[in-house]
Amino acid sequence: MNSIRTAAVTAICMILSAFAQAEKLTFVTTEFPPYIIKQGEVVSGIEVDEVRELCKRVGVEPEIIVMPWNRALAYVKSGQAEAIFMPVFSKERAEYMYYTEEPSGHERISLMALKGAGVHASSLDNVKNELVGVVLGYSYGKEFDENTAIQRDVSMDNEQLLKKLKLRRYQLLVSDETVIRYVAKQSGSVELETVLNLTDNPQYVGFSKTLGARGQELAKRFSQAIREMRQDGSLAKIEGQYF
Repeated sequence: MNSIRTAAVTAICMILSAFAQAEKLTFVTTEFPPYIIKQGEVVSGIEVDEVRELCKRVGVEPEIIVMPWNRALAYVKSGQAEAIFMPVFSKERAEYMYYTEEPSGHERISLMALKGAGVHASSLDNVKNELVGVVLGYSYGKEFDENTAIQRDVSMDNEQLLKKLKLRRYQLLVSDETVIRYVAKQSGSVELETVLNLTDNPQYVGFSKTLGARGQELAKRFSQAIREMRQDGSLAKIEGQYF
């Protein structure tokens, strides 16, 4: 009898173990402070904290791996990773990933100036022939990228971008608002204000289509959890911790 009982307990433990393993998810993403911050082996940031809370609510265990963005997309496409954050929507990506219906965040690209500088613009036409600070290799949306009337002063990174603004090399820079405000806060050197919003791109959590029906179900469950976090203020609270 004891042997039967032992065998039954062992079988139950194996089933529970298999279920737990099935509920583990590998997420890939790329370093992009303050959304994703990697310091040694420690990964944090706004989107990282959000994903961990989402996983807790959905009942899965996340493994988060930081890598170059193109490699992260390739991992999801091939099924080497089950999920990714923070992709914006594109038809090409939708061919190999299920997007959550609800965005987890937004990429807000804007023209920014020093607070109190008195710079105003209602469209890019108002700043044509102006010198605008940009970071090498960044895209700021089709409208800005293809506007040949705007003169650009190129920096290697956001720190240099802000330094030049402070030195009045130019009156305007263009950046993701969340990113540049975070960098400004870290440096403690400047306060910024938004002059003109250019794009507002929703960012999602995506699941590899190699998961089949499970991927679709996960996208639905995460969508509901995102809605709940937005309604109960959790998303705003997490972002506020970095500012």
